[in-house]
Amino acid sequence: MARVSRKNITSKYIHVITQGLKKEYIFEKNEYKAEYIKLIRKFIGECESTKIVAYCIMSNHAHLLIYTENIAELSKIMSRVNTAYAIFYNNINDRVGYVFKNRFYVQQIKDEGHLYNAIVYIHKNPVKAGIVENESVYNYSSFNDYVNSKIDSEIINKIFDTENYLKQFYFMHKNFSEENIKDVMEEDEKSDLKMKKIITEFCNSYNYNLNDIKNDNYLLMLLIKKIKKQCAITNKMISE
Repeated sequence: MARVSRKNITSKYIHVITQGLKKEYIFEKNEYKAEYIKLIRKFIGECESTKIVAYCIMSNHAHLLIYTENIAELSKIMSRVNTAYAIFYNNINDRVGYVFKNRFYVQQIKDEGHLYNAIVYIHKNPVKAGIVENESVYNYSSFNDYVNSKIDSEIINKIFDTENYLKQFYFMHKNFSEENIKDVMEEDEKSDLKMKKIITEFCNSYNYNLNDIKNDNYLLMLLIKKIKKQCAITNKMISE
């Protein structure tokens, strides 16, 4: 996902990603996911110019698609959400320190097609991760909010231009393909996929599995060089 300076954002639709520090599973328990959703609804609900379009809370990151008429206001809201959640998470786990990785990522939505793809991509995160077979059975996304008419009617009319939106909503999710992913993926995620492909090809070429290569300093060095040559990636990211 191309990172955009807040001051250069012109779209009213913003895809936000928050992630645990060092990719830690800060939303691992269901009660943690539910708490984060509660905080999102609370703080966004206090601002008339900002609405929830879609969300999905995974174990170590969260996707939010937000409609806002004021990007500065959105930054304040996300700061309040993440600060409140960090306090909750640290208290319940008897820990101190940072909870989230850096500032949240933002991607502005370019057009109608990009908007539809972002909604479906967010809902399909648990399917892509192999947690569920169908997005409709995942309890920590907005998919069933749409099905049960719990999404703000103003947002429904802005996106679908009709209150009878479910036929189009189901069609979008049924016909989503890998090609649709490209304009909504985060850059880190693209790098991960590319790196996994390189690792698989490298293992196959030497007829070794990854654990064998980890225990062979020479092969490990060759693999790391290959990854760094083909991916814009740091040693820290390779290690993770």
